[in-house]
Amino acid sequence: MTELMNLNTPSESEQIDTNFKNSQTCLKKVGIIGAGPAGLATAIALKKQGIEVHIYDQAREFKPIGAGLTLSPNGLRSLAAIAPDVVEQLKRQGSQIKQFKVRTSKRGWTLITQSMTGDEYDQPFMAVRWFCLQEILRSQLPPDNLHLNHRLIAFEQNHQSVTLRFENDEATTVDLLIGADGIRSAVRKQLFGVEKPTYSGWMTWRGVLKYQHRLLPPHQATVFANRGKIFLLLDNGDGHISWSLEMLSETSHRSKNAKEVKERAIQELAKWHPVVQEIIDLTDANIVVERPVGNPLILPKWSNNRITLVGDAAHYMGPHLGQGTNTTFEDAWVLSACLSNYGNLEEALGYYEKNRIERTTIVQYRTLFSAAQMFNPFIRPKRFFNRSFGIVPEQAKIGQKAFSDWLYQYNLSLPINHHEK
Repeated sequence: MTELMNLNTPSESEQIDTNFKNSQTCLKKVGIIGAGPAGLATAIALKKQGIEVHIYDQAREFKPIGAGLTLSPNGLRSLAAIAPDVVEQLKRQGSQIKQFKVRTSKRGWTLITQSMTGDEYDQPFMAVRWFCLQEILRSQLPPDNLHLNHRLIAFEQNHQSVTLRFENDEATTVDLLIGADGIRSAVRKQLFGVEKPTYSGWMTWRGVLKYQHRLLPPHQATVFANRGKIFLLLDNGDGHISWSLEMLSETSHRSKNAKEVKERAIQELAKWHPVVQEIIDLTDANIVVERPVGNPLILPKWSNNRITLVGDAAHYMGPHLGQGTNTTFEDAWVLSACLSNYGNLEEALGYYEKNRIERTTIVQYRTLFSAAQMFNPFIRPKRFFNRSFGIVPEQAKIGQKAFSDWLYQYNLSLPINHHEK
């Protein structure tokens, strides 16, 4: 049984409507920790409300790190509500995935072919390079508001403000602090005493390169599968493909350097299809990312006074369902809507949590089910959860088609402003 950090979750979120109001929470300056998709999307949403937003990141420079990621209709719909021009740029530079194919690991024989046109939803399924997404989002913000070489070491808050202190001896004061600093969130650690998630028993390796092959046509996602080991290839557009290896591992041992990381991936796939081996061989060792996968991190609260969390810092869930970035964009939209639509900060953050925690908890549990399907694609959600877990949200147990519709048809509506009643 997988061990989750689960501290119980709130009840059903309240009914919401669609009247977008001007900002009422009197926020003049917001500080965001983390310049990944979570921090950037949130900053764009708040900037459009006329709020001064500053992002602080520990990196010394923006460089092409990371591999590729998938964007699904719910994530793209949320991002389009924040910045429609960003979604249009992504559609031009990324790849709309129209077909999903599963192949055997050695011979490459086709086992499953599935259409992914997204015709049932108002947005497509897409794949894009992580750095490409970051660049497009960064272009929406003033460069002077992006502060690199700023590792947060502590913060102090009172009823009026939050003071941030950084490793470079700088300090600043903001009206609201948003932790968008990912799996090992420094904001979450100081706020709730919760560090990184516990190890789940899965390791991942990821990379990206320019590559073409007849088995990997444009607009296709391809999986080479063996029990307990998955090699996923995604067309990322502009001739790029991203790859990821997910496999069971008893330990979360990290390689010492880039060369060892790549050699480990080569070793694990040594007897697989020649295309798989060639892709790993051609990938620059310096861009291969090796990471242990943590168990879902389920928190009962994301906020305290003038501080809140978004993205992996709030609801880390692992890669198996491909919803980390997509639910992050949902967070950014709902948080900005709540800050705009409520009369005070406490109320806004309270309704942000009520709107988001229940949904992300369901997705976190369903991510565990997706991992189990790598061993047994015929397993049913109810049987999986009833045998392995205690109390699980009923929505996480429903059939695949019903769950997909619930997930991808996410309704972008805004919280009721009780002051408008």
